[in-house]
Amino acid sequence: MLRLLPVLLLLTGCSVLENFNADVNDVGKQIVAHWKERPDVAAAQFEYRHGLDLGEGLTVEVLVHADKITLTTVGEMVEIAKRDYWRGTSRDIGAGYLVYSTDDPPYADKPGEAEPISQGRLEFDGDPTASYGPRPTQPSK
Repeated sequence: MLRLLPVLLLLTGCSVLENFNADVNDVGKQIVAHWKERPDVAAAQFEYRHGLDLGEGLTVEVLVHADKITLTTVGEMVEIAKRDYWRGTSRDIGAGYLVYSTDDPPYADKPGEAEPISQGRLEFDGDPTASYGPRPTQPSK
């Protein structure tokens, strides 16, 4: 039984590291960095999920100062995320966004209790190349 332990540890460790793509992780970092440059943003973060048992997905979250929230502000946050996602990776993964207000922020100890003021998928209508420029090409293996 003890001989199997290293093999089991190796196999379970692989599921966490498999499917990690640095370009997708960098996209999350880039979106957050661009959001944090804005004076209307209180905080921003991303979560990149990957692994054999998890699939692959990116979620970006931004917390906007309540007195700065407008439809325009929310639209600009989504456009920044779409632009950076399009320009940052050739991969098509499940990518979503959440926009919160400082009036109802999410708390780590109470997940799912805050209501986002906007949420959705990073999806593209029409020709995103015309709006955001060229997308990176698929890296060679």
